[in-house]
Amino acid sequence: MGIMRGMMVTLRHIIRPPITVNYPEVERNVPIRARTNLLWFEERCTGCSTCAQACPDGCILVETAPRDDGTMEIVRYEIDFRICMYCGLCTEACPYQAIQAGGRYDDAVYDFTELYRNRGALTARAQEYLAEHDGRYPNGQTQDENPLLTSMPTARSRVPVAGAAGPFGPQHLPGRAERAGGSDEGDGA
Repeated sequence: MGIMRGMMVTLRHIIRPPITVNYPEVERNVPIRARTNLLWFEERCTGCSTCAQACPDGCILVETAPRDDGTMEIVRYEIDFRICMYCGLCTEACPYQAIQAGGRYDDAVYDFTELYRNRGALTARAQEYLAEHDGRYPNGQTQDENPLLTSMPTARSRVPVAGAAGPFGPQHLPGRAERAGGSDEGDGA
């Protein structure tokens, strides 16, 4: 009797259509919220390094330098995907949505060192993604729908919020000349 039940299960599955996908020829649709490879959008990044601070593996490296106008220049931005566990904490921590999950999920390589990506490689992948998706970010928005200019201060912000007439983005910090001039006036008054 047990053999007959096993044969019935086998016959039922022979009649059904297959559920497997022939991967190289056919690709499955990946859900929008899937934790796939990370994409870094340089035009949205302010160099605040909250993504690097939130990363439990320490695989994100951000190096910045102050500009003359007080904004931060991103000197280095690197992600080591060899140790990344794709937890998504960096994407949640970024207040400007500069790093988002939504890249390729078929990112296997033969050379292990290719998984360490610098600023140029990350920017190239992000621009490739935007070109393939008509300028839409992985979260479904465009730069016009979600501009970098914010109307509320972030938790890390120590400076006033940039208004419509102000600098582009809340990353505008007073330059050295402004700080020196402001401190001299405050001490003399």
